[in-house]
Amino acid sequence: MIKTVSATEAKAKLSDLMKSAVQSGDSVIIQSRGYPQVVIVPYTEYEELQRLKECARRSEAIMRLQQIAREAQIRNEDMTAAAAEALAEEISGEAIENLVRKGVVRFERSVQ
Repeated sequence: MIKTVSATEAKAKLSDLMKSAVQSGDSVIIQSRGYPQVVIVPYTEYEELQRLKECARRSEAIMRLQQIAREAQIRNEDMTAAAAEALAEEISGEAIENLVRKGVVRFERSVQ
């Protein structure tokens, strides 16, 4: 059961509200001036919410990339597979170099 308390009550009973949320698995809504402002949720629920948000973000990114790919394919119908592969290699290389330069990733090319 979701519990709703005022900010004043939450301040006075924070430890009890935290224990209640963890033990029952229920959320506690904290209101200010009668409007919901924040929610206390068990950490496991927070982790699940973060995981779901990340999955949604990735799904959205994949859909956008697929749309871009469809648009690029339509605009470049006359491009050969070899030319497309060369362009992809060039773009990938530039992206990797940019990430290395920013210190986001470390990358070493293997010698074959």
